[in-house]
Amino acid sequence: MGFVVACCFLLVSPAPAGETRHVLVLYSNHRLLPANLEFEAGLRETLTDSTELSAEFLDYPRFDGEPYIRALALFLNEKYARRPPTVLVVGGEEALGFLLRRRAELFPQVPVVHAAVARSFLSSLPPLSADVVGVPIEYDFPGTIDLALRWHPRARRLVVVTGTSAQDHAWEAKLRGEISQFQGRVTVEFLVGLPTDAILKRLSELGSDAVVFTPGYFEDGVGRQFSPREAAQLMAAAAAAPMYGPFDTFIGTGIVGGSMPSFAAMGRQAGEIANALLAGVAPTALR
Repeated sequence: MGFVVACCFLLVSPAPAGETRHVLVLYSNHRLLPANLEFEAGLRETLTDSTELSAEFLDYPRFDGEPYIRALALFLNEKYARRPPTVLVVGGEEALGFLLRRRAELFPQVPVVHAAVARSFLSSLPPLSADVVGVPIEYDFPGTIDLALRWHPRARRLVVVTGTSAQDHAWEAKLRGEISQFQGRVTVEFLVGLPTDAILKRLSELGSDAVVFTPGYFEDGVGRQFSPREAAQLMAAAAAAPMYGPFDTFIGTGIVGGSMPSFAAMGRQAGEIANALLAGVAPTALR
């Protein structure tokens, strides 16, 4: 079960003959992350034919820190000096945060479309400038857990699995803040920052009185790197209890389901907004 955030589809005019419009997408994570692949497929199918599309990747959380951020900003400036973007699309919270911190040096006059950025993250920022627009999303961890408990009414234990990267710790913090609403319904066991072998062993020992929730993880307790989908697939294969997750990229890994926004739909929404900006619609009209 999932949901798709609704977006108005805007009628835009085709580009004048011979004019090339350039959309640059900056993703938070690495190139082959399944969420990025789905997002870009939705974006590509929506952008008008005359639009050139480029993509860059922060590769977070594997790479971070101020020296890296400075080097990346310099690289992007040099690379796109002769072919600057007409519209910037930022996919994910880290990409938006990076761009906002470096906007004075990175294409300051170019309108920005944010996508796959949580409403809660946006509310933590100062007000965005008028030329930064997008469609917020919310990853519904409690909704997925509630779904699991309704589908398995005999469950008395909830096992939550997260990893050790900066993103994994952010997911853990989100879960610890939201999971109190299930007190009295289940006891909660967190498996945080363990080696994957230890996680798989523990999950294989669970009984019918348990359900598992995980956003997957980027890094385990011994430093092994994963995509969240890869981690979820390993866990689902080992778990003796039903497992749920919050991302639609987990479909087909062996999990039961979850309350899942569509990354492809996010790409299409970003493409519709980019088309409107390329056609001359003012960003303020898209808020």
